[in-house]
Amino acid sequence: MDDPGFYTIGHPEYYETLSRLPLQPAYVDALRVTIPADWAVIRSDIWLQAGSRTSPLTAQGFKIHLSCALPDALDMIQRFVPICTSKNVQFKIAADPMLHGFLNSKRYSRGGAGKFATIYPADHACFLELIEALHQATKGMQGPYILSDKRYPGSKVVFYRWGGFQRIRNLRPDGIQRMMVRTPDDELIFDDRLPFFKLPEWVTDPFPEEADESEGDSELLHDRYKVQKALAFTNTGGVYLARDQQTGLAVVVKEARPHTLIWGARRVALDATEALKNECAVLERLQGLPCVPQFIEFYQEWEHTFLVQTYFDGMPLANFRAMEDVIVMTKMEDPDAVIRFCAIWREICIRLLDAVDAIHSRGVIIGDISPGNVLIDRTTGEIVLIDFEGALLSGAADEITRMGANWFNPGFRKVESRQAGSLSHLDDAYSCGMLLYNVVCPIQSLFELDKKQPIFRILDHFVEAGLPAEVRVIIQALLAGNQEEARRHAESWELPEAQFAEPPSDGSVPNRDEAERQAIQA
Repeated sequence: MDDPGFYTIGHPEYYETLSRLPLQPAYVDALRVTIPADWAVIRSDIWLQAGSRTSPLTAQGFKIHLSCALPDALDMIQRFVPICTSKNVQFKIAADPMLHGFLNSKRYSRGGAGKFATIYPADHACFLELIEALHQATKGMQGPYILSDKRYPGSKVVFYRWGGFQRIRNLRPDGIQRMMVRTPDDELIFDDRLPFFKLPEWVTDPFPEEADESEGDSELLHDRYKVQKALAFTNTGGVYLARDQQTGLAVVVKEARPHTLIWGARRVALDATEALKNECAVLERLQGLPCVPQFIEFYQEWEHTFLVQTYFDGMPLANFRAMEDVIVMTKMEDPDAVIRFCAIWREICIRLLDAVDAIHSRGVIIGDISPGNVLIDRTTGEIVLIDFEGALLSGAADEITRMGANWFNPGFRKVESRQAGSLSHLDDAYSCGMLLYNVVCPIQSLFELDKKQPIFRILDHFVEAGLPAEVRVIIQALLAGNQEEARRHAESWELPEAQFAEPPSDGSVPNRDEAERQAIQA
């Protein structure tokens, strides 16, 4: 999802590194009163590094990571810092609560997410002694699982991995710097942060696991769902296409990892598990509507939470709009192509408004209507809306209300309504207008970067070039919250019947992978 807000955390108008973000004082103050007087605290990018002049720092080895939930950060500092200072071991922590939340969030890289503190033992003996002491000091605490690491036995917040302590960088041709480590033969190799635990071939795991023969060989989730492929991965969990072994139907399994955070546009954070519970409640409320996935099951396995729903084999509107026989931007000189586009666009408009009206009738405000959350059947034009984590149920808790009010795609929520602290039907109408605008020209995220420019400036150029004025009228009505007026214009607009793509000769329906390939080529 294109999100200028993600890149403008440091400054609202310019792309700045997070190293220039002004810090909240909570973690700095807590650290300064906990370390000895002869220790220094230095900011390094998104971290606060602490150490004395005599703290050793070896080149590479086993490092220790601590994770924790945001409310427990000050407690974690009180527990682990005295252990490190007593052993004269350098460490670093997330520089402030906002950056800490960012490290635990959906947006952060899976290979580096979840870390609150990194600790650099002087040698292997120090590592073994220190990790046990940290485990004892942090018993009872909870935190996100650090995917790049392995948990220390018995702990929920103490992790370890092997890697470089001192920075050895390699500059790639594209300008990206990658960290390096040395092999026993003094060869430099990449020290990649992977979203799974992996040791170099010459390093032995100090805490190997014993094989558990009781686990069996089942490849099924919940003894029922056989995963066929991953549709998406983020730090908060995966989305999987699976086959229900009880019914034989294709299903979507959505996963939420505990203590990871949904990251809102206004830096509002909500635990991913709570967001998935909200989506479950929404789907149960919407059960039976053909325009949404059907709820199947909600369950917990190991420490993760899963939502199972029916699978709709459509493509995101973000990809559909770029199909060669749909795109209109390059065909404005061909009146027939413009009319064909308008027929498809009008059909999408009416189906979208039908879906939104049906969802509203069940007491649900969607909140996040965007090109990635609307699926369309390439052959029939059928529309299904997905991803209801931020949707608002009538009577919902304040936390979910706060979440929905701040979780949206940039460019698809009216700027003036963001301060309201809640959602209304007008927000969904506005999102529909921007979605239909996006099918004509996908520039909505740019509106966030230049709020002074009239929204219709680009669309008006298309109208001047031959796009029927009805497109602008319908979008304008929706942006103003006049959904019924937009529907009247769409239904009274006389156009030929929309012609969606015919199925392939073998009778199969193009899948999402093929749709994405075609969209990239387009």
